[in-house]
Amino acid sequence: MKRKIFGFLLTVLLMALLVSSCQLLPSESSSSGTSATTSKSPTASPVPTAMPSPSPTPDPTATPSPSPSPVPTATPSPSPTPAPTATPAPTGWDHLNALDNTKTGWYYVPAFPLGADLPAVIPESVHKLVQASHALWQEADPDGKPLYLTMDEGYEFQNLTDGILDIARDKEVPITFFITGSYLARNPERVLRMVQDGHLVVNHTQRHPNLPDLLASEGPEAVLSELTQVEDAFRQLTGQDMARYMRPPEGSYSERMLALLDQAGYRTVFWSYAYRDWLTDDQPDPDAALEKALDNLHPGSILLLHAVSETNQKILPRLIDAARERGYRFLPLTSLTAP
Repeated sequence: MKRKIFGFLLTVLLMALLVSSCQLLPSESSSSGTSATTSKSPTASPVPTAMPSPSPTPDPTATPSPSPSPVPTATPSPSPTPAPTATPAPTGWDHLNALDNTKTGWYYVPAFPLGADLPAVIPESVHKLVQASHALWQEADPDGKPLYLTMDEGYEFQNLTDGILDIARDKEVPITFFITGSYLARNPERVLRMVQDGHLVVNHTQRHPNLPDLLASEGPEAVLSELTQVEDAFRQLTGQDMARYMRPPEGSYSERMLALLDQAGYRTVFWSYAYRDWLTDDQPDPDAALEKALDNLHPGSILLLHAVSETNQKILPRLIDAARERGYRFLPLTSLTAP
């Protein structure tokens, strides 16, 4: 049985081989066709195109690490605008040294014709100094016809001040008294009465020195000390502060002195009328003195009289009455406006 099966399988295998061989041989028709036509070289079997070697797969590009997000730059705080540097105030009084300290005596020129109510005049150079230092000598643009009566008190003579205070009280006339420190020390009761009667009491220095000379020899502090000593004594006596008006002794001044007093807060007060009345043993004739005073009256005038003058005490009531008859009003110095 096994032999039959083996023989069958062998027969099948041989047949399969035979069939395969027949398929590989060219058919007869094909051979005859070929001989009848021009023999052609058999088309060469194309050389198969070599398959290109596959490019190596590139290594994958490494994914770059993400750049760190930049830290945002902080907005700088705005620098504060620096405050402007203040110009330093000059120390002491050295800045005054450039100013002229030439000593000059105060004077004015009466206007003519006399008796016409015309204001006095001063040189233009002096006028500029007065304006620069805010000094007073007459009212520039008076309203109406004001007068400012002032008296200097360096010492007492024959109690004449008492009679002057009586006249001022009876006539209701305000007076500005420029007193020295020595006068206050020797006459405290009179100074108190001046204040109590409503008069203005102000500074004529402690010892009555020539101020430009003192400024040159001892300096600004010595000049100011002459004033503060009087102020201190007045405050102790009255309990009040002294108004900061001052009159320089002898009317002597300089550009430097005026600037010093102005910058120290004082109003220097000169005058637009005065006469030679301070010599106790050589007094002017009362009638002549009255006529001269009336001839020089003008609106805004600052009158300077000395309380040691017997003539002044005698003519004061008539001077007040005659001035009022001409339309003048006596006012306190505090109501005067600067030129």
